[in-house]
Amino acid sequence: MDGRVFLNLLAVFANDPTPNEDLSALLGSGPAESAKLLVVCLHQHVESGRLSFSPATLSSALSEWRHDEVDDSPPPSGEVSLRLLPFHNDVFDEFLNPTHLASEIAPSTDTSSSSSGSSIVDESEDFSQKSGWFTNTTTFTNDQHSHNTRKITEAFTEKRLVLYGEKRDDDRPLSKEELEYRRRRKERTYQRLMGDIHRHSATLTGAKGVPLQRVVIPMAKRLIKDLPSGKEPPPQRRPSLQSPTVNPKSRKEPKAQQPKLNSAEKLRQKIKDEKAIKALSESEVWWKQQLAQMEKLPTPERKAELLGRVQRNAKRMEDSWLRTETLLYQIHLDVSRWIYGSGSEEAPVQARYSVNILRTASEIHSIGVASDAAKTFLRSLLETIGLSDLDILKPSSTETTKTLLTFKPIRFAHRDRSKSPLYPFLKLPSHVIDFQLEHYGIYMDRSMDGQVDSRVSFIPDAWQRKVLDRLDKRESILVVAPTSAGKTFISYYAMEQVLRESDDGVLVYVAPTKPLVNQIVAEISARFEKSLKSGNVWAAHNRDWRTHEPHKCQILVTMPEILAIMLLSPVLAEKWVPRLRWIVLDEIHTIGQQEGGAVWEQLLLFAPCPIIGLSATIGNPEEFSQWLESVQEQHGFKYALVQHKHRYSHLRKFTYTMSREPIEFKGLSSEPPPAVHPIYIHPMSVLLSGARVLPEDLALESGDCLTLFRAMLKVADQSPEKRQQLAKLEPRKFFIRSHGRLLNQRDVLDYEAHLKSLLADWSKEPEAYDKILHPIGEALSQGHNECQTMPDQKGLYMNLVHVVHDLQRRDNIPAILFNFDRHECEVMAGVLLKELKTAETKWKESSPQWQNKLAKWEAWAAASKQRQRASERAKKAKPQEEEVPTEAKSWEEAFDPDDPLPEFSFAGPWTSYSKAELEEDIDGLQWAGVPTWAMDALKVGIAVHHSGMNYKYRTLIESLFRVGFVRVVIATDTLALGINMPVKTSVFVGDSVYLTALTYRQCAGRAGRRGMDLLGNVVFYGMPMQRIHQIMTSKVPPLTGNMPLTTTLSLRLCNLLHGSQQFPTAVNAINSVLRLSQLSLASNIVRDEVLHHLRFSIDYLRRTNLLNVKGEPLIMFPVVAHLYHTEPSNLALVALLQGGVLHRICASIDLKPITTTRSLVSVLSHLFARSRLPRLYSGEGALERLRPPKSLSQIILPQLSPDAYQTLSEHNDLILETFRGYTRSYATQYLSESPDNTLPLSKETLPQTIDQDATFMLTLRRKAVKVDATSSFVANSGVTDSSLKTVADLVRTARSGLHLDKNAIPGLDDILTLGDRLNGCILDFFTHGQTQVLLEANGIRRGDVWFLLQEFSLSLATLLTGLEHYMKAAAADPNVDSESSDEGYDHGNEGRDESDGDTLEPGVTSIFPVKPAGITDGDWKVYRAVVLTKREFDKKFRVMWA
Repeated sequence: MDGRVFLNLLAVFANDPTPNEDLSALLGSGPAESAKLLVVCLHQHVESGRLSFSPATLSSALSEWRHDEVDDSPPPSGEVSLRLLPFHNDVFDEFLNPTHLASEIAPSTDTSSSSSGSSIVDESEDFSQKSGWFTNTTTFTNDQHSHNTRKITEAFTEKRLVLYGEKRDDDRPLSKEELEYRRRRKERTYQRLMGDIHRHSATLTGAKGVPLQRVVIPMAKRLIKDLPSGKEPPPQRRPSLQSPTVNPKSRKEPKAQQPKLNSAEKLRQKIKDEKAIKALSESEVWWKQQLAQMEKLPTPERKAELLGRVQRNAKRMEDSWLRTETLLYQIHLDVSRWIYGSGSEEAPVQARYSVNILRTASEIHSIGVASDAAKTFLRSLLETIGLSDLDILKPSSTETTKTLLTFKPIRFAHRDRSKSPLYPFLKLPSHVIDFQLEHYGIYMDRSMDGQVDSRVSFIPDAWQRKVLDRLDKRESILVVAPTSAGKTFISYYAMEQVLRESDDGVLVYVAPTKPLVNQIVAEISARFEKSLKSGNVWAAHNRDWRTHEPHKCQILVTMPEILAIMLLSPVLAEKWVPRLRWIVLDEIHTIGQQEGGAVWEQLLLFAPCPIIGLSATIGNPEEFSQWLESVQEQHGFKYALVQHKHRYSHLRKFTYTMSREPIEFKGLSSEPPPAVHPIYIHPMSVLLSGARVLPEDLALESGDCLTLFRAMLKVADQSPEKRQQLAKLEPRKFFIRSHGRLLNQRDVLDYEAHLKSLLADWSKEPEAYDKILHPIGEALSQGHNECQTMPDQKGLYMNLVHVVHDLQRRDNIPAILFNFDRHECEVMAGVLLKELKTAETKWKESSPQWQNKLAKWEAWAAASKQRQRASERAKKAKPQEEEVPTEAKSWEEAFDPDDPLPEFSFAGPWTSYSKAELEEDIDGLQWAGVPTWAMDALKVGIAVHHSGMNYKYRTLIESLFRVGFVRVVIATDTLALGINMPVKTSVFVGDSVYLTALTYRQCAGRAGRRGMDLLGNVVFYGMPMQRIHQIMTSKVPPLTGNMPLTTTLSLRLCNLLHGSQQFPTAVNAINSVLRLSQLSLASNIVRDEVLHHLRFSIDYLRRTNLLNVKGEPLIMFPVVAHLYHTEPSNLALVALLQGGVLHRICASIDLKPITTTRSLVSVLSHLFARSRLPRLYSGEGALERLRPPKSLSQIILPQLSPDAYQTLSEHNDLILETFRGYTRSYATQYLSESPDNTLPLSKETLPQTIDQDATFMLTLRRKAVKVDATSSFVANSGVTDSSLKTVADLVRTARSGLHLDKNAIPGLDDILTLGDRLNGCILDFFTHGQTQVLLEANGIRRGDVWFLLQEFSLSLATLLTGLEHYMKAAAADPNVDSESSDEGYDHGNEGRDESDGDTLEPGVTSIFPVKPAGITDGDWKVYRAVVLTKREFDKKFRVMWA
């Protein structure tokens, strides 16, 4: 019980003149009952001796206690004396005027002091006259980039900067020769980049695994402004999104009237038909030649091998007749091997050949060009093995030829069917229904109401046609469908639509990761070609680099942060934003991430065009869709949710047993050790974990349904009622309606739903786990007991090569091995490489065959000079006009003893990738600084993929994986998001805290892509079964979102309006957002609360000299806005600039440049690229104990200087006071009549008591602390609205109805409190420039070093650019005195010789070679110090990645 409540309770008892046992009148009935229970409990403790209690002592204490001293009046609430500062803006006033009514409540003056430039002032104060540093109040106009001073809309003629982050070493003016050299170097870089993209795109394939076909789109010869208003042009497109095209005979098409052909079209059709006849005759001749070769071979196995090579000829197989003939011959060979092979009567053999025959016959039927003789052959065969009356045997409506088969089929039955079977074993191993469920499941028809659609070149399912309909109507859509379901075509359909519609319409494709950006760029390059008068078809843009002009293309591929910058750019608001036609948001579930999720919400809120959202893993699609629909309707766009819940290909799950003793690896041709083998995991084995509510995506294959039914049947034997319920689900009864046709995936899904529904009903019974779920789970968990104990890390590595070997033997590679630790990924690659090399070396040493071959090669190599001299003599002996015949190349010329042998390499054997190409690529990787072990692993088909690896290396292995050379990739989750790297198996190696429900589904979904694999495999390796069950039953968390309206965003919105001169697109974007009833997906925050938050954010911006009374940004805007992603550090930086802290540090830049730059880096390290100390350094004396000898690193970042700490503390007080005013203003205006009955920590809602007239209740009400925004429960402890000291306290103690987001309030608590627990890695690197020291001394993970340094480098670049913006604007201000200086401030430059005016000062640039007029000496020194710091830091940083 709270202390104040307890004291008041004692006072009530002491004042009670008539004490009695009935406490109802005193406390109320509810508390009285609780008190009685408490008394009973106390008596039990006293009697047991656990509690000492003396009534006499208590009575004496109460008699002596002066209860009248209990405070009879509550502490006063915070007094208010200041109002909101004036703010008037034509756009915002409509929304913010209601908050003016509460302005007398905000904010109070109990802040002790304020920093200069950040103090709380009265509304009458003239901000333009404030003293301090960097306080020029010139209005800022933004028309430039964030990392450089180049204007957004100007062409690539500016000398200084092209790409983000690019800087000169010394920023001196360039000579003509240097400019020409840089121009040529950029051209070469661009050519290499485009070459890499084209090469990358050449490896991409469509849904059927064939190379993409580029579509040449003609110019539309019209612009967006020329399109009729309110009416979309008819789509002018042709099927081009998938390849190859689908034979229309395979599906029924709606009858349509054929258009009449003119004479030219008739001529073209005639030529086309003649070519088809000629091609058919050529194919027939070629096929008969192949048949003749196969018939000469002695065994069906040899013939099948040659037939496989014939069928791999993709060009030939485009001929439907030829494809059909090869399939018929394949059936003939299968029957031959069944009859003459061993074990023909065994059930597994019968099942294997029956499946092969049935799936081949189904493919022949789908092609639809089989002759009558072929149909007769198939009908007879299928009837013989027990598959009669199937729809694939029925005569087709299309005309077919009566041509005989091109080969003589094997005889398998008597002509007289009344006789006994010729081969009795030619039959199904079980009933036709059971056979299909158990053996034919992965070959069943997967389409979901698929129908031919002329808009695409594949057969779309019903949900895909719905998507096409919505796109044609230009409606916003959210598509939620599992990986492999077929979402890929959606984006490219919209792209082609935009390209054909006009010549300046824009589609923006937003991807969450750089690898995905690279892939989409390559795929667009492979799919589309269009000539434009100006600009390019596509452009790519992320934070580090860009290709082509983003605003001069029709398809822009970018990341969310860049698009947010472009949407909020005033210049682009007029010239580029009106051209937007679609925004595609791939992996839209990223909106739920804590880091970066708010940017996705901003894109949805400010998108001026329809959006296409794509995701496979949204936990609450309906709830998210409801919010998204409100946003789109507010923008004026219709919206639809298209949801498809079923994967196209199933995921079959396994785990592996492991040996506890080392087992020698002897090569890939050997058998994997029996101790390491897979164990199948039935999806419903998770019932052993006690799970009763299963996730929707825990799907069952047809075979799983059958085994589940049989397991349930055993349980049902104990109950007649259950047997009766289950009898309806007996497969032969349930599928009776499918008689005469093959089962399809929709039938199995229906059956699965009935089984799960019945099992769910059973699970509700008493003792259901022991009597039902556990027995079923055990029946489906055969072999799981072999995987109960897990070896240590050494055992995990020891067995890894055997696991990959087993996958290779089972034809389950290519595979991706997922581990969420970058270092572990590299270690595993090294382990595999070492095992392969060791085994290869041992084999070479013990193999006479190898040694003999090597001796022959060495002898041949030794005689190379003799051969060369003989060749030269032969050339001289022959007349010049006679050509010397060249000898055929011998095997020695292609032999290299250092090449990996196929027996000891996972590299793909069938690939077009040559050894010469590999050597060329490895040479390029050496120049890129890729480690040697990675290149050695690449030679044997093994690669590592994580964000710390070299970009060129990652791009290369993505391409080599697709062409089939690299077949084993060890990766973190960088390959989890949509990368086109189709695999047969996803392997999770070891457990990790990062293996969540979301990452599991994303990583597992890489296996089994639609059109490529009928089945995907998921392997859990080195993971206990209990954890596997936990992962399988985990549910994707719902999207919670973030509060997108931050203080920096408020400033950027004001800049958007001012810079665009309130252009309609900018005004409409802001109006539509502020009219939303629910701005954020994050919470139930309502519109009025958002408006209050916005109004007080504006008030804070006004008080910090970032915004004027009209809502126009002032010239410190670039520093804040361009560092928006670092909030609140960007605001803290402004406080340090305006407070003079950085000026004090930089005052000695001329006398002590090294000390000055180090001090500057020390301060900035508290704001940017912050990294906590490892736990090892947290104990007392740990630093001295763990610091490596003679280490150059300080390890711990020095604390902020007293003046910096004081400035930030005062600024934090200003932030707290401002947003405390926001909470009190909103609570007073909107929540005064609503109950405050929610506990602030547990969020439990308490019912309102009915005993309001009880003595104790009246006392509490009289003495309650009067608060507005603070929870009443917290106020019981004496906390008031004005006594909270941090933003975290403000958020944590908010009353019911207030929805505060700590990330939306720019508090500096973390910066102030973590000062002595931060890693000094940035400062240490700036001191010594050695990354290895950061690993050993600072404890930074190897993969994190580059990202920390890059983040700090970009922050310095942005700060420098912001200061240049400031100085340009200040120098151009006509109201400033050109001779102004910092009076009264010691700059530390006494004694400096000013006579040498021709010598440039250290730290100047080509933009500002001398101090501009209107810039103070202090500001100028800060600028120069930042320039020097950036140069020195980048000089050391470049060494790392050069």
